[in-house]
This record gives sequence, C-alpha cells and structure tokens, in this order.
Amino acid sequence: MSKRILIVDDNLLFLKALNLLLSQEGFTVQCSENAKSIDSIISGFKPDLIILDIKLEDEDGRIICNDIKERPHTNHIPIIIITALSFDEISEMECEADAILGKPYETANLLLTINQLLQQTS
Repeated sequence: MSKRILIVDDNLLFLKALNLLLSQEGFTVQCSENAKSIDSIISGFKPDLIILDIKLEDEDGRIICNDIKERPHTNHIPIIIITALSFDEISEMECEADAILGKPYETANLLLTINQLLQQTS
C-alpha cells in the first residue's frame, strides 16, 4: 500500500505540480486549497504525512501544525512546512513541524525529507 500524503496550499499551481511529482513517486496524494477542511480530510484520508504551506489565505500554517501535533490521534503524523519566508523569519518560528523547507525547494531535497520522515514513523 502506498503512503498517503496530504498537501495543503492555497496556490493551485503549486498543488498541481506537487501532486503530479508525488503521484509519479508512488504516493497517494490528497490536496486541499484551504485549511477549513483539514480536520475532515485527516479523518477520512488518514495521511501518513502532511505538507503544509505556512501562509494560507484563511489560516496560519504554524497554528494548524501545532493543533495537529497537540491532538493525541494526529500527533504522530509528520508535518513538513513549506514557506517562502526568509531564513531569519523561519528560524524565529514557534512551530512543531518535523521539517521546514523554503520555497523554492529542491525536488530531491523534498523527496529525501519525505522519505526520511516516513521511515521514522514506520
């Protein structure tokens, strides 16, 4: 069974590109353009990993990440925060993400991070 990855980003182009990349790598992917539906998606899709943009139109990805990490039934899910913030801004974040990657990211680095986090939870 392929690993399931949830991507939450309000940039439709980014969602489509990342969906295509991860699908080609053998992952089952679910995408969401907003944070409002994230709880129901997690409940139904049961992702093995979440890729989350920090600046969403309707929410701050750091808050979503911390909420997921505080709940006993979801705190085991690795979360990668993707952000266009500067290195200084990233280093000041109070966030329980398992990894933080800057945009633009290197595809090889993203895939390496995903695979490392999935191996840690297996």
